[in-house]
Amino acid sequence: MPGHLIAPTSVLAELVLANRMLAHEGILDGYGHVSARCDDDPQRYLIGDASPPGNVRAQNVFRWNLDNEPVGHTRPTYGERFIHGCIYRARPDVQAIVHCHAPALIPFTVSEIPLRPIFHMAGFQGEAPLPVFEIRDRFGPDTAITINTNEQGNALAESLGERAAVLMRGHGATIVATSVPQAVLYAVYAVLNAQMLTTTLLLGAKHPTYVNDAEGRNLMSKVRDGSRTWDYLAHLIEGR
Repeated sequence: MPGHLIAPTSVLAELVLANRMLAHEGILDGYGHVSARCDDDPQRYLIGDASPPGNVRAQNVFRWNLDNEPVGHTRPTYGERFIHGCIYRARPDVQAIVHCHAPALIPFTVSEIPLRPIFHMAGFQGEAPLPVFEIRDRFGPDTAITINTNEQGNALAESLGERAAVLMRGHGATIVATSVPQAVLYAVYAVLNAQMLTTTLLLGAKHPTYVNDAEGRNLMSKVRDGSRTWDYLAHLIEGR
């Protein structure tokens, strides 16, 4: 039984809710995943056992180390677990990670159009276009488009750098944050911003007005904990 492997913690409870919230919002479906760094050991992280995100409950969540190996169990997890451990190792500030395949993001991974924030709530992305990770540039044209090894996970972490998100060509995005509620906030508004930018471009805008770094920092200093978005989404899924 998993209960002796993971003591109930606020991070575990948050992680379960985050899976359900992002599934409710359509950012995760049967695929994609959320993880959280363990609050009692920064060299471990929690992630579900490959269950569809909307189905994740506490009994589905297990510990993994930063080499992406299981800690005290034999349960599987998502094939792209390498994203998580490698980023946690490279970024000690990161406490939560969302990997999604949201359709609104994909066009910006396969075109010359950069993804930048036009919506104030996406100011966390920064003024510069989000980086796009092209796995073929590092591992050859016949490489699978998914992250299947620590070497590939390390390359993704390098592409992410110090940013809050990295796009993945033909695949989706990986979003990082300093808490689970903040990760949910970032994921929700990253997708909404992409939708708004697409609409703006379809309206014929040649040079959209983007949110600059100062505006983004100012806004995010007020909402960075994600608590209001968290409370709103928690109410929506209550009882489901």
